[in-house]
Amino acid sequence: MNKIEKFEDNCIIVKIPISIYCKDNVYEATRRCWRAKKSRAEKADYVLGTVDGKVECVLKITGCDYVKSEFCKKEMQKCKRDFNVNIELCKNRRRLEFTGTELKNDKKYLNKELPEEYIPKQFPVRYTY
Repeated sequence: MNKIEKFEDNCIIVKIPISIYCKDNVYEATRRCWRAKKSRAEKADYVLGTVDGKVECVLKITGCDYVKSEFCKKEMQKCKRDFNVNIELCKNRRRLEFTGTELKNDKKYLNKELPEEYIPKQFPVRYTY
């Protein structure tokens, strides 16, 4: 498997919990409910959704805002995962959700391993800038 040598773009790397990871809906798991500073997140070009240090989703960001809406339960049920998230709790904690386009044919980051220093460990959000 290829490893990312260098980040040429401003990327936010998010660690998707294995308990909610599902190949059918990695986009939703990548874009939603991250505890991050909006002012810093607005500088990013991409969100990289990772599982065990491997990029599973690349999202080209068109915007980010504080969580306002419910998770799409129908989509999540396809994965048979419990996404019964308390939206009020997310709002109170000022969690962000990103909007954008999933790049399913990305050659720069998708299906590549992160450099060791960028793998989110204790905190699920890392920045490359």
